[in-house]
Amino acid sequence: MKTKEEMLEINQAQAKFYDAIQTAEADKGRGGYAENKSANFLTRAWAGLRYRQQAALAQSGVEEKIRSAHERWIAGKRGGDFMELGCYSGSPSTFLLADAAGSYLGVELSPLAVNLLNERFAARGIAHKAAARSMDFLAMDEQRKFDLIYAHGVLHHFENAGVLFDKLAAMVRPGGVLLFVEPLAINPLYRAIRTLYRPFQSDAAWEWPFQRSTVTALEKNFEIVEGFGWGCWSLPLSVLVGLPWVGRALTRLYVRLVARETGQGWHPQVWHNSMVTACYRRR
Repeated sequence: MKTKEEMLEINQAQAKFYDAIQTAEADKGRGGYAENKSANFLTRAWAGLRYRQQAALAQSGVEEKIRSAHERWIAGKRGGDFMELGCYSGSPSTFLLADAAGSYLGVELSPLAVNLLNERFAARGIAHKAAARSMDFLAMDEQRKFDLIYAHGVLHHFENAGVLFDKLAAMVRPGGVLLFVEPLAINPLYRAIRTLYRPFQSDAAWEWPFQRSTVTALEKNFEIVEGFGWGCWSLPLSVLVGLPWVGRALTRLYVRLVARETGQGWHPQVWHNSMVTACYRRR
């Protein structure tokens, strides 16, 4: 398990990787992860599959369900001090957060992404209360406190979950909340797929989907308020729908399964999904 100092070093490499993604998106106008020249061929090919899988996923209505849940959770802390961890150049909820916050701080490793997001805040007329900073979360002063911390596909980039959630708990005010969307590797099938791919993965050093130990570290500091997952029953199809031709034939079944999963709400087996979104309150 990596120490905090080792994680800080890894994050420097991660910053360069995400700068390359931002450069690719600026050049191509789309799919920066799949066009990232600093990633190997298999990593880019896998990213291409994921983009097509996400397009199929969008047909299930899951994005609308996520947005609705996030709007509700964010509204519960309206006017408070918000931080978004790994804001990049804007996540799906960045402007929901910035508009609702009394003050918003976006924290991101990539300087290129931060510059773009600050330009977007200025264009929106909210730069007086919303700003992004290029910094490492692990190096932040814990004296600064927030009513809400948000992370979209970011928390799994920290190998040492104990260090991560202790830091988050130290920076959330009593009664404050942690909102996230994260991939999981608790389901045996999903874990096996990731294990097969991992030796060929350019970003393996900072890709650590939630394990049981991650959940234990999370729930030592936070308690569940609400959430849901998807990708338990639909998991076997999630890769296949990203393939040309085959994917089209399976998309309708995949969409139905995902819609069923997201309608389940929070339940004891939610961690067996491949993705989960949740609102946790600091203990």
